[in-house]
Amino acid sequence: MATLVDEQRAIFNPDQATAFDIVLESVTNDQGHLFFIHAVSGCGKTFLCNTIAVEVRRRGQVALCMVSSGITALLLDGRRTSHSRFKIPLSIHEDSVAGLKHNSYMFPVLQKTKVIIWNEVLILMLLINVSETCLK
Repeated sequence: MATLVDEQRAIFNPDQATAFDIVLESVTNDQGHLFFIHAVSGCGKTFLCNTIAVEVRRRGQVALCMVSSGITALLLDGRRTSHSRFKIPLSIHEDSVAGLKHNSYMFPVLQKTKVIIWNEVLILMLLINVSETCLK
């Protein structure tokens, strides 16, 4: 996997390289930062996110990748939607709560997770609020 990360980093543009380094510094130092990578379609966001996930996993750590819609899930490593991963209702409201339980198979995985990569920021803030209640 190290070779794959090296090959992918070699073709990063300067913005991708900077974002990669900043995110991995946060992961390495357990800083728990929240990052938004925003750019127009076709700029390599998914490529960057997949490379971050591969590097975190290469280190023997857990990286969860998810998206807000099923179609985009085909592009991101892990191929899961946030609804599936956190048991978020399909119809969400301001007071919605994720259905993930402490005794679910995902709970210990989430406790060990070093980075959550969540593609598609358009509805992300509402989904984060729903998931945050579950993760506390």
